Amino acid sequence: HKPSTQADSMRPDDRLALALRHAALASIMGLRNGLHYGVKIRAPHSLVMKFLFSMNKPVKENIIAIIKMSFAHARNLGAFVLIYKGILGALRVLQLSAGGPINTAPGTPAAGWHALVAGWIGGYIVWAHHNGVNEQIMLYLLSRILVALFKVLAAKGVAPFSKVNFKQTYPFLAAGVWAIVMWLFETHPKTLQPSLEASMKYLYHDSNAWTRGANDFSPSSATMVVVGAMLWMKRDRIAELFDLGAKV
Repeated sequence: HKPSTQADSMRPDDRLALALRHAALASIMGLRNGLHYGVKIRAPHSLVMKFLFSMNKPVKENIIAIIKMSFAHARNLGAFVLIYKGILGALRVLQLSAGGPINTAPGTPAAGWHALVAGWIGGYIVWAHHNGVNEQIMLYLLSRILVALFKVLAAKGVAPFSKVNFKQTYPFLAAGVWAIVMWLFETHPKTLQPSLEASMKYLYHDSNAWTRGANDFSPSSATMVVVGAMLWMKRDRIAELFDLGAKV
C-alpha cells in the first residue's frame, strides 16, 4: 500500500500546478548540473590530451582548443539534461491530467517507458550531430549499456546470460576486446576514433624508433614521481607492485 503524501491530499489542479513547478525547476537545475559536469569532465581530459599529443603547437592554440571542447561537452550535456527532464515532467503532467496512477518521486519517470521516450528525443536533438565530442561520449556509453543490458537479461533469467555471471565471463571479454582493438589498430587504424588511434600510435608505433640515445629510454619526471611514491608506500611489500591481479 502506497503511503499517503501531501500531494495525494491536494486537489487535482493543485497537484498539476505542483508537478509543473517541480518539472520546470528540476529542468533548470539539470541544465546547471550538466554545464558544471561537462566542464569538470572535459577540461582535465582535454588538457591531458593536448599535453601528450599537441605540445608542438602554440600554447594559445591549445588553450583555445581546450576551451572549445569543454564548452561543447558542457553545452550538449546541459541541453540534454534540460530536454530530458522537461519531457519527463511533461509526461508526468499528462499522466496526472489523465488521472493515471503515479508511484514515483517527482523528477523521475512516472513510467519506465517515459525514460525511453525522453532519452530518444533528447538524444536525437542533442547527440545525433556527428562530431568528435559527441562520438566519444556515445562510444563511452555504448560499452557500458551493453554490459548493463547483459546483466538485466541475466537477472530476468534469459539464457545464456543467466547461466554465468559477469565475473566469470570478464576474463574472456577483456582478452577479446584487447585482441580486436590491437588487430584493428595494426591493420585498419583509421577506423578507430582519432584520439584512440593517437594514443595507440604513441604506445605501440612511436616506440619503434629512438633517435636521442639513452634519453629516449629514460622515464618522464611524472613517471618517476608516481613510481617512487608507490615504492615508498609499499616499501615493506614491494612484491605486491608486480602482481598484475592485485589491487594497488
